[in-house]
Amino acid sequence: MKAFSAGLLAAAALVLAQEPPKYETSAPHVVSKSEPEYSEEARRARVNATVLVSIVVLPDGTVDKVRVLRPVGFGLDESAVECVKTWRFAPGIKDGKAVPVAARIEVSFMLLMKENQGQHVRLTFTLPPGAGRPELVKGTIPPNPPPANPDQRFRISLTVNPKGRLENLAIVDTTDPQWAAEALHEIEKWRFIPATVNGQGVAVDGVLELATGAFRYLH
Repeated sequence: MKAFSAGLLAAAALVLAQEPPKYETSAPHVVSKSEPEYSEEARRARVNATVLVSIVVLPDGTVDKVRVLRPVGFGLDESAVECVKTWRFAPGIKDGKAVPVAARIEVSFMLLMKENQGQHVRLTFTLPPGAGRPELVKGTIPPNPPPANPDQRFRISLTVNPKGRLENLAIVDTTDPQWAAEALHEIEKWRFIPATVNGQGVAVDGVLELATGAFRYLH
């Protein structure tokens, strides 16, 4: 596991064969891997998140067809993909021959900060064709709910306007209305480099999800 500044850790692990082996096919296993890099955007924002990536391990042990199955935003999806591409495997074997095998990898990014410990965050946008996603440049993820009530989640819809400011914020659902309302008050102060198309800023809609405790796994 690789340590980062400001109490940040990142790690990746092979978690599940995507297609169950048939007959006497042995599963691939990792022989060398690098650890993912925390994006500067996520570090500034104090993001805890886990990206789920699918891959195909080729007969020569290299990785192909890397695809993000569960994105989280904040530049961490790109970091996870770049990390996993460098992994090398002992390939799956069937009838004595190396064969392609599909697998999934969880790439986790964790903060060593009490107020954000155990969170899972995701920020996704609906982008027009050719648009780059907004980048958060000011603002941090809200802290956890009170310790007496740790198992909570919320979803907040929002729009990043062409100037990088937030509009149309609304709580879509939550297990704790007070916590969600306090979080929304903080989130409305966030500032972004806006999405662009052909060099021009455009408005895009997004959803921020935050879960803790028993709700920590976002689907």
